[in-house]
Amino acid sequence: MNKTRTAALAALAVAVPLGLAACGGGDDDGAVTLRYAFWDDNQRPALEAMIEEFNTEHPDITIELEQNPWDDYWTGLDTQFAAEDAPDVFWDHVSRFPSYASNGVLLPITDRIEEDGLDTSIYPENLYDSWQYEDEQYGLPKDWDSIALVYRLDALEAAGIDPATVNDLEWNPVDGGTFVEFLQKLTIDENGNNALSPDFDAENVAQYGIAQASGTGQTDWWNFAVQNGCSLQSEPWGPYAIDEPECVEAIQFTADLYNRWGVSMPAEATNQPNGGLGAEYVVAGQAATTMDGSWMLGTYRDGLDPGTWAVADNPAGPVGSGSVINGLSNAIYAGTEHPDEAWEFVKFLGSEKAQRIAAETGSVWPGIASLNSVFADYWSEQGVDVSGFQAAAEGTTIGYPLSMSDAAFGTAALDEFNQVWLGQKDAQEAAEAVVEIANAEQ
Repeated sequence: MNKTRTAALAALAVAVPLGLAACGGGDDDGAVTLRYAFWDDNQRPALEAMIEEFNTEHPDITIELEQNPWDDYWTGLDTQFAAEDAPDVFWDHVSRFPSYASNGVLLPITDRIEEDGLDTSIYPENLYDSWQYEDEQYGLPKDWDSIALVYRLDALEAAGIDPATVNDLEWNPVDGGTFVEFLQKLTIDENGNNALSPDFDAENVAQYGIAQASGTGQTDWWNFAVQNGCSLQSEPWGPYAIDEPECVEAIQFTADLYNRWGVSMPAEATNQPNGGLGAEYVVAGQAATTMDGSWMLGTYRDGLDPGTWAVADNPAGPVGSGSVINGLSNAIYAGTEHPDEAWEFVKFLGSEKAQRIAAETGSVWPGIASLNSVFADYWSEQGVDVSGFQAAAEGTTIGYPLSMSDAAFGTAALDEFNQVWLGQKDAQEAAEAVVEIANAEQ
């Protein structure tokens, strides 16, 4: 999350009421063109395969793909909403969903689901419910994701660590537990000494144990928070509660990985929005591990040789293992000129036929739970066991926070916690500042 996202939401807030204007297109012969927007070009092959299958049943509906990377995607989408010229169907994210739903730019699909007798039990309940606002459904789950520990096997081998032990790591806010010891063994100076050695040179580190690079917390401290009994919010749609002791301990533990134990890539290199991501440092060999989202699997596949990396469950905290769970939906623009055709496309994208295509190509964990094994099988054939993501999802979990003040939270968290990671600000003070700013926008 960054200031670009904040500006985009500000643009949405002043969008004119929907009349609604044209999007997509139609011909006199009944043929219809729908625009479909997404941000991850790695998923294009799967999307194209889905569209090809969709067209076997709907040959008169042409789907035009519109791709923009994450930051440009939201800026562009909000501008299109304001101009009443948004794509007919688009990927939605729970951080944006509350504002979009409340501003009336999403088409409710509750009645259509009931009229078509759609079996929504195929989706995990909490994932499906994430797309509800004021008793209306605004999307069908496209996929889900969790956070797990990605690691390089060569780094573990060089450190004498048995990969079979990685799933049993534990952390605590007092002495760091076996997780910190594990990272100390993987933090190596230019002379080959690890961070447990009395000869370790902290000023000349060749490889760090972990790289952390989450702007607001999704791939690092939110997960430590879950594992420490913190809920981030008092309730869905409710106030942020990250100034509670369990949350602050998790924030401090994250900071300690940088500053107390020195096992994390320096915050000067990773602080967002301009720093490098954890995956970049693992692929480059500068870090042995990172906690990362399942949506990043393609980056590791493309950057590392098969069989040289793996995925494990997250370390367990005081209340156990766990992860933040998130997911995307396919949503329909309220201003579409072709709501029936858009619904047919969204309904297809949420079907087992379409999501099996995503699973079989290793694109994303499908929104339909019964297809999880299909996705895992694809990656197993690539020489990678991705079950760590599912193991994390089966532990203590919370959903991505649902809040009207997500933009305010993101901006404040980026500013405040970047200072904590640099060792320039107290964790409690930063958490209180973020809560005050974000909850004022509720």
